[in-house]
Amino acid sequence: MQTTQQVRRVLIITLVLNLAVAMGKIIVGMVSGALAITADGFHSLIDGSSNVVALIANAIAGQPPDENHPYGHGRFETLAALMIGVFLLFVAWEIINGVMDRFSSGEQPDITPLTMIVMFGTLAVNIGVSTYQIRQGKRLRSQLLLADAANTRADVFITLSVIFSIITVTLTGWVWIDAVAALVVVVLIGRAAWRILNQTGRVLVDTAPYTADTLTELVQDIPSVDDVSRARSRGTEDAAHLDIEGRVPHSVT
Repeated sequence: MQTTQQVRRVLIITLVLNLAVAMGKIIVGMVSGALAITADGFHSLIDGSSNVVALIANAIAGQPPDENHPYGHGRFETLAALMIGVFLLFVAWEIINGVMDRFSSGEQPDITPLTMIVMFGTLAVNIGVSTYQIRQGKRLRSQLLLADAANTRADVFITLSVIFSIITVTLTGWVWIDAVAALVVVVLIGRAAWRILNQTGRVLVDTAPYTADTLTELVQDIPSVDDVSRARSRGTEDAAHLDIEGRVPHSVT
């Protein structure tokens, strides 16, 4: 319960920061007409939405086992991480549609000093948030926080690519750079989505978090255990369920 409350606190802090970053990017992107900035803003907005999903899942996952869920509610956290991955794929598709429209229209973005100030400010926030989430996710061994941290970490590289694109467009006047930067955003979002979906998918299909050899070696160190005939595991590393069959001497009660 204490771990659940600490995870919830991290998610609330992240939610507030993500919403502030998203609003800043979206407003600047729409005012300037920079497609890459707007795309980055909506990605940050999805980050906020995923934080809300994570908070709901965290509240459910923290409940004790009951008659219908004798192994606890931890899979709700895995399910929420899966939804974050799906959200990212949806955002990537929307950005691709925007890129196609930009290539056909050739609209010129209007970059101002305020645009650069907002982008560098949001970059600093993204770096701080992702570092904080990764550190807390490892400390609390929370799959949900680490999945959300991977999402936020992608924001750092996305914002860097956007800053590069708007500087290049300003110096050269090459409008197509803005659309190309948005496509780079799509690739980075897709990479983050794949990592999350792959990790959560392995849990949902009961991929073993620990090998049989690892479990056998641990159990055989227990006094009076003669042999281990079978060792299995499922779930996540921080909440694994183990099924171990072994033999002990007849003298052991």
